[in-house]
Amino acid sequence: GTDGRSIYATISFNQTTDNVERQLDDFQRLLPSVPAHTYLTGDAAISNALVGISRQDTQKSEEIALPISFLALLIVFGTLLAGVLPILLAMITVPVSFSLIYIYASYNLTNVSVQSIVTVVGLGISIDYSLFMTRRFREELARGRTVPEAVAWTVTTAGEAILFSGCTVMIGFLGLIFIGIQSMTSLGIGGAIVVASAVLAALTLLPALLSIIGTRINSLRIPYLWRLTMPQLGQSTEQSHGFWHRLAFTVMKRPVTIVLLVSALLLALGWPVLSISLGTSSVTSLPETSPVRQGSDILNAQFPGYNAGQFYIVAQSTDGTSILSGNNLQSLSQLTNWLKTQKHLSQITSLVSIPTQPEALALSQQQLAALYTTGAYKQNPALARFVTSTTSGDTTLVSMKTDVTLDSAEGKQLINTLRSHDKAHAPHLKVLVGGIQGIYVDFDNFLYSHFPLAILFIMIATYVLLLLMFRSVLLPLKAILMNILSVSVAYGVLVFVFQWGYFSGLLDFTSVGFVESQVPIMLFCALFGLSMDYEVFLLSRIREEWLKSGDNQWSVAHGLEQTGGVITNAALLFIIVTSAFTFTTLTVTKELGLGMTVAVFVDAAIIRTLLVPATMQLLGRWNWWFPGRPLVPSNK
Repeated sequence: GTDGRSIYATISFNQTTDNVERQLDDFQRLLPSVPAHTYLTGDAAISNALVGISRQDTQKSEEIALPISFLALLIVFGTLLAGVLPILLAMITVPVSFSLIYIYASYNLTNVSVQSIVTVVGLGISIDYSLFMTRRFREELARGRTVPEAVAWTVTTAGEAILFSGCTVMIGFLGLIFIGIQSMTSLGIGGAIVVASAVLAALTLLPALLSIIGTRINSLRIPYLWRLTMPQLGQSTEQSHGFWHRLAFTVMKRPVTIVLLVSALLLALGWPVLSISLGTSSVTSLPETSPVRQGSDILNAQFPGYNAGQFYIVAQSTDGTSILSGNNLQSLSQLTNWLKTQKHLSQITSLVSIPTQPEALALSQQQLAALYTTGAYKQNPALARFVTSTTSGDTTLVSMKTDVTLDSAEGKQLINTLRSHDKAHAPHLKVLVGGIQGIYVDFDNFLYSHFPLAILFIMIATYVLLLLMFRSVLLPLKAILMNILSVSVAYGVLVFVFQWGYFSGLLDFTSVGFVESQVPIMLFCALFGLSMDYEVFLLSRIREEWLKSGDNQWSVAHGLEQTGGVITNAALLFIIVTSAFTFTTLTVTKELGLGMTVAVFVDAAIIRTLLVPATMQLLGRWNWWFPGRPLVPSNK
């Protein structure tokens, strides 16, 4: 190396990547530790390190999130038993989900991010669903209902909202299947499994536990806190005029102003997404303390000639004739000469541009062509070996070095330039541009060419589901539009933080100038359901009140009054879980954690409290319009 102290060796295996990864730890132990320090790096080592660190991050996040969530639940409920139930449900849901996913992963390639997604979503929605069910159960007990009646009313009301909410989240995850890549499919199936497990636990196990615990749900009270949070027996909520009630009426007095101001704020927060740059960081997503990352950094620093982003071109004759024929060699010469004129490319190696050795004479393109067409090259052992290693029948390999950074804008543009000019500079040849940079470009292009199909499925399926739930044409459409706003804000924050590098010191990462290419798709599919979560709970309670009174304004205010506190608490608990993942080790996990945190906060703190009441007021009786059902008169 340039420091005079480093060397590297390239090792090839005759096994699949999966088999190599399973044996890497044993192989690492065979490497000497003295007199020199050895580093094992490369694709298999990077993949193995990502899996190991992801597993450690998941365990660390659980250790942080669960105790903090438990303390928050004690504050929310004010009693020990009520606070334990959501944690218990989460601790059952997540292991059960991993058991089911293990069966799937035994037969299918599975994305390493499944561990993070299943944990954060499993913990978050299990706690949220338990919170909604337990809160409604205590509310029904406070109204004087018996335990069986309270359980029945809880399942009928909050249970229905949980069922539809869970279905919207599952729809989002299942949208990943339409991307058409196995890693995304596995992520979608994993997310759907954990959501289904949480819904089933909330609708079966939790009601059974509530039936057994009964009125003891209010036992083991936390001093002082229980007086603030526990519903009082016989307490009526019909005449409640608390903070949320007053907020709803304040917003509904100036609905147009609120809609314009809030929409402008959300659009401004989401504005950075217009300059989003996508890429795949690979080894740079590992922490700088990782031996695999250290080995890669040393390799690139001490051996400038080594470039993991080397470009390759496969040239094939279009008519199936030998690549060593005169016409094909002439086309290959044109291609090689054109490549030598391109910026960022060097050391072009092809049949007509062979690497020179000190003991060998330099041969011109014409001389090489004559040797190839006559077969005389076989008399030169070095040249014969070169042809054998690069050429077969109608196909040959062209390799070149590049000084562009992997997955940079220049690298992507160079790939596109090489692919768009092949016909003009390589007649009679079919040219395929590859290498790591080419793989990344093709992967991203495939992802985002199928992304619209996933979006279309999610929006249509979600609209139909909410149409059936609310019996309204406009409310599902409004909910979808608001979801798009919250997701766009999450995207904008990701660009601001991870692409532009703000708060990198706080979050302990080094910006590489782009957002991981898979993250926006993963976040959209996950967040579209998760952001809809609180909208479903709020609108279901508003609809419940509207069916009783027929008064749109009162229904909105009373629905927000009854759900404002519990939804805020649920969002806070979910943010505790997602924030724990924001401070993990891997950059991709940080991006997922921060994106979810931002979207849930925006949905719960801004959209639900301001935009929903304002738009409900503007639509008035049209909120509840459904074909075949007459509109209720205004103020009724």
